[in-house]
Amino acid sequence: MLIQLTLISQDVFHSFSIPAFRVKREAIPGRYTSVWFEPTTPGKYHLFCTQYCGTNHSAMIGDIVVLTPEGYKQWLAESTSGMSLAQNGERLFATLSCNACHNGRPDSRGPSLANVFGSRLTLANGSTTTADEAYLREAILNPSDHVTQGYAPIMPTYQGQVSEDGVITLVEYIKNLHSNDRVEQTLNTTDLLPEGEGKAASQRPAGSNSQGRIPAPQGTVKQ
Repeated sequence: MLIQLTLISQDVFHSFSIPAFRVKREAIPGRYTSVWFEPTTPGKYHLFCTQYCGTNHSAMIGDIVVLTPEGYKQWLAESTSGMSLAQNGERLFATLSCNACHNGRPDSRGPSLANVFGSRLTLANGSTTTADEAYLREAILNPSDHVTQGYAPIMPTYQGQVSEDGVITLVEYIKNLHSNDRVEQTLNTTDLLPEGEGKAASQRPAGSNSQGRIPAPQGTVKQ
């Protein structure tokens, strides 16, 4: 089974390495990078940061646990980790009122996000781009630079208002969004968000946070 990791750093450059898999990839501040590998033998394998990154560099270690298909199904069934990234992203999407603009209706103020991940988009400046993870992240944080053709540049930036963790969940939700019916069903559930997430948006005057955002991966590693 092929595994994709999407990497990003919140501080300095890191280097994500799994020596047993011959995997090494840079984790860069403010930018997604990806790496693929295919584990074939069950077991526990060490991962390291192989680039000196500060005083706690030696503590940046961990394990990759490879299970059999049956063992993985059992692990999923017994997991107590709570909601998935996409489920958390759905709640944040609703809390930020992204569905007020990104709802697929004929009169919506923002483009539909259903099946947008992986598609080719034409922007207001006439250029085209692919809606991958990196594009979705940038469209959330710097929307005025990524306006879809046919729409006004009215979406506010969420730079500094949504954490990197929050952006990751939003991207994951959009990646798995295949119908606007799901958008219509989303509820405003700020009480179920991580502490501080969406707080700035909820304090705005009514109507001032009605623009939307973003998509996402198989696995995300944030260093």
